[in-house]
Amino acid sequence: MYRSYSGNDRRRFQRWRMNLSVIYRVDQPVTVRLMIGDKEVEATTLDLSEGGMALLTDYNIPVGTSLFIKFTLFKVNSDGKVNFYGPIMIGGEVRSNIPSDKKYRLGICFSQMDPQDKTEMAGFLNRTEA
Repeated sequence: MYRSYSGNDRRRFQRWRMNLSVIYRVDQPVTVRLMIGDKEVEATTLDLSEGGMALLTDYNIPVGTSLFIKFTLFKVNSDGKVNFYGPIMIGGEVRSNIPSDKKYRLGICFSQMDPQDKTEMAGFLNRTEA
């Protein structure tokens, strides 16, 4: 199969496969918030980077929708001790929505993040690659 590739990756940050539970709430537009309900929804993270994440959710969230996302990072040390950071609260925008077996894979670009959370997440991701 022929696949065209221009050689330009649009992502600025490397993504790491993750399986974390996250909670999100629709911010804008109001029509989507009314469709989902003004509630927190649980989803699963498929991958994570300093600039965005992929989520698997039951809801068909349109591209361009603004979300508030909340999650906790954790790492198990070699001695079995678990270190937690969070909760991290991030504003993000849905950039892609791909249907997948009665669920939806959302590509999220982070738009608002506390500087301390950004530093902690970068440190977490850098430690993950080792």
